[in-house]
Amino acid sequence: MFARLATIFTTLVLLGAALVGAAPTDMHMHYARQIGNLQCNLDRLKIVGDIFAASQTTKTLTKQLSADANGSSLISTVNDGLNQASSGIGEIAVALFTGQKAPAASRDQVESGLNSAFTAVNSITSENAAVTNNVNKLKTQLQAAGSAGDGVLANCK
Repeated sequence: MFARLATIFTTLVLLGAALVGAAPTDMHMHYARQIGNLQCNLDRLKIVGDIFAASQTTKTLTKQLSADANGSSLISTVNDGLNQASSGIGEIAVALFTGQKAPAASRDQVESGLNSAFTAVNSITSENAAVTNNVNKLKTQLQAAGSAGDGVLANCK
């Protein structure tokens, strides 16, 4: 699902860039605002990539924590948060593709999903070094996604 979302988002960005180039001058500002500048689009791609990477690490942790009831519950919460964030990103991509402003509720959904995932992963503990390494890796990936999300908010006006 995340790979598909990344592909869709990249396609939308490229299609939007083509639309900006073909748009009449009076419409240029509307499309430019929706498509964003280079840094905006890099931030958008980064958050999609970071969420994808986090979902891959979550899959690994799901297997590693399968015998740990508490860990399994927490990693399920992480997965739910990532799905929530991805859904919000999908809604934003659809809005941008159709020339609408990105819905504030969708931005909030991305933030809420990432916060939920990060809170859950912070509660995972294990004596297993491989699990601990993957938990730390996941924390880093979620922090990177949050930073990219902050970049989107700052650079995609």
